Amino acid sequence: MLGTDFQKAVWRVLLEVKYGETLTYLELSRRINNENAIRAVAFAIGANAISLIIPCHRIIGSKGELVGYSGGLQVKKMLLKLENTVFNSQLEITFS
Repeated sequence: MLGTDFQKAVWRVLLEVKYGETLTYLELSRRINNENAIRAVAFAIGANAISLIIPCHRIIGSKGELVGYSGGLQVKKMLLKLENTVFNSQLEITFS
C-alpha cells in the first residue's frame, strides 16, 4: 500500500469493515480519531488503488445514502446488494 500515513490509516479502517456491513464517512473519521476529516477521508478512500482488496464500497453517507464510488454508484449498489447489505430503501437496484 503506497500512500501517506493518513491514507494508510483510512485504508486500515476499510479493512475492518466486514462483509455485509457499512460504515459512514463520519464514523470512519471518528475511528481514526479525526472527526473533522470527513473530506480528507473521502479523498483517501478515492486514492485506494486496490479496491478489490481494500473494499471502499462499504462506506456510505451519514443518512444512509450511497455517495462517491470510482466504479459508479450502480456498481456500488450492486456490490452492496451482493453482500446483502441493508441500506436506504429508496436506492433499489435494477438489473438490465
